[in-house]
Amino acid sequence: MPPLLIRLLKLLISFLLPLVLVVSSVRLLVTDQYLSSEYGKTDFPPDPFGFDQAQRLTYASANFEYVRGSQPIDALANQQSNGLPLYNARELSHMRDVQNVYQSVWRLWQIALALVLVAGVALSWRRETRAALAAAIQWGGVISAALVAVVGLLAVVAWRLWFVAFHKIFFAAGTWTFNYSDTLIRLFPENFWFDAAMTISGLTLIGGLLTALIGWLLREGVRAASTNIQPSTPQP
Repeated sequence: MPPLLIRLLKLLISFLLPLVLVVSSVRLLVTDQYLSSEYGKTDFPPDPFGFDQAQRLTYASANFEYVRGSQPIDALANQQSNGLPLYNARELSHMRDVQNVYQSVWRLWQIALALVLVAGVALSWRRETRAALAAAIQWGGVISAALVAVVGLLAVVAWRLWFVAFHKIFFAAGTWTFNYSDTLIRLFPENFWFDAAMTISGLTLIGGLLTALIGWLLREGVRAASTNIQPSTPQP
């Protein structure tokens, strides 16, 4: 395999693995299990306008299913509470944006994972390129861990600025702010998003460190295998 191609495949794996790990962590949070865990915390703020925990779980689960399953907006627009629509027009518009962003990122994850797998198979095919694969995996894990450590630290130190900056990246100005009485805020108060940011950072940090360890172990295994290979001796 040409050296330039080996370097390109190494870079591809190293820089796509962080994306794969971060989005995988996000995917784990868009679940009923995470909702139950979050709402079950003793310090999670109650809804001042009357939703109990069971209602929050029901409504938030349907919200997640809309985003995750790429459902039509009627899945949210038709929901009611006390005979009134659960979401207003601005909330529904924002949820369309959220679904579009989530589905786009998920498709990007699928492409990134496929490229990592193809590059990994290509580098693992020959003995002489397996060290490059191990190095790529190790560096991908290191980059992932370092990236989320910095991002997580920024979120802890300057949460409000972090939160606003995040939304400005993905959503148009003025489309993601709501009244405290709106359903989206009642289901997902700011505490929810802080906990989610910390959980995603923690999961990705663990995943990055484990990936780096796997890459290091593979490099050691390749090195040991190469030193144990004895050159063949011609027979007389």
